[in-house]
Amino acid sequence: MVIAVLASISTIVYAMTFNDKLSLDQQPTAATFWNIAYWTAVVLTVCAAIGIVVFLVKQIIEEKQKGIIIIFAITVVALIVSYLCASGTDIPQMVFEKTGADYGSSKLISAALYTVYVLFAGVLLSIVYAEVSKRLK
Repeated sequence: MVIAVLASISTIVYAMTFNDKLSLDQQPTAATFWNIAYWTAVVLTVCAAIGIVVFLVKQIIEEKQKGIIIIFAITVVALIVSYLCASGTDIPQMVFEKTGADYGSSKLISAALYTVYVLFAGVLLSIVYAEVSKRLK
């Protein structure tokens, strides 16, 4: 609450001291209050994001829904393995020049495609397993 009040006061003082005819570098008071307001907003946003994740994980664990955690972990592992398997050099240099891309973005695209393939295969296998186990019962 203290941080939110500090951000609000800093925003008000910044608005009162800001002169639009000068650059922010020429206004040390306004720049100081702008930095305080900006960074407190960043801190509050990060705290909110952490709170959301902690609350979500707590709810999942308390309600014994560990399957969601397992699926999330499998997806993360698939992403990591796909990134490690992606070469990023599958595309000719001419394509890079036309699109303005680089090998790093090519590797990310390859990793994303590999991840989609792996997860799609996993979905197909789970469907086949469910149907076969249903028929055997």
